Amino acid sequence: MATSSEVKAGLDDIAQSIRTERQAMANAKARIATGEGNLNLIPTTFSDVLSTINGFSSSTTDEFEALCKAELAKMTTEFTALKTDAGTAKTALSTITEF
Repeated sequence: MATSSEVKAGLDDIAQSIRTERQAMANAKARIATGEGNLNLIPTTFSDVLSTINGFSSSTTDEFEALCKAELAKMTTEFTALKTDAGTAKTALSTITEF
């Protein structure tokens, strides 16, 4: 059986663990919000590149242009899914007030 001082030290350790994990969760919540914001900036930050690629003809015979269009199409699908999930996570976490 634990002594009173061991119980007190254990309670202090439990409290420290809770504080540590609460802060880690708060940091994760903030990082998701930052990540969503960073994703939202991509179309503006890379507008010149996106505009150039979107200006390439869909029937181009230039291998580089065709590759760029294909890669952008795949990245757009990935970007859209990630952006949606980030928004969903941010919204879900916004209702949590414990951290």
